[in-house]
Amino acid sequence: MTYRARFEKKVVVVTGAAQGIGRGVAEAVAAEGGTVFAVDRSPIVHEVAAAIIAAGGQAEGFEADLETSAGAVAMIEAALRSHKRIDVLINNVGGTIWTKPYDQYGEQEIEKEIRRSLFPTLWCCRAVLPPMIKRKKGVIVNVSSVATRSIYRVPYAAAKGGVNALTASIAMEQA
Repeated sequence: MTYRARFEKKVVVVTGAAQGIGRGVAEAVAAEGGTVFAVDRSPIVHEVAAAIIAAGGQAEGFEADLETSAGAVAMIEAALRSHKRIDVLINNVGGTIWTKPYDQYGEQEIEKEIRRSLFPTLWCCRAVLPPMIKRKKGVIVNVSSVATRSIYRVPYAAAKGGVNALTASIAMEQA
């Protein structure tokens, strides 16, 4: 079901917006009247923003490595410079890199999975909270996975379990 104006007059930051779920979310937000600040580390994000604009929506693409705090801060600062506020942050970055039994993962593979699927959400929430708290307004949506209990992707499951925990904890802190 699509609501015609659910995001009308809202500035919505969508991470992982260059492809897949993130791109679909960015397109849906724009179709429902939102101004999309589409973010990804891939330059394809600019093509996504251009496609949204060509379809009659409002969008801006921004490249950032959200696996770092600096990337998340740069994203929030750029969105605020362009739009003066952030009404909604949709944290979508993440995804399984490898699928194999846990005992076959190397140390660097485990760290890379956690860095890809947990750190972007941690950093982006940390970066957006101060301006949202200052305005006393804002919504954060963190995309997780049913794979928090699965086989052959234990590090990813752990990362998404972490996303679930930080979502609940931030909600309780800021409620």
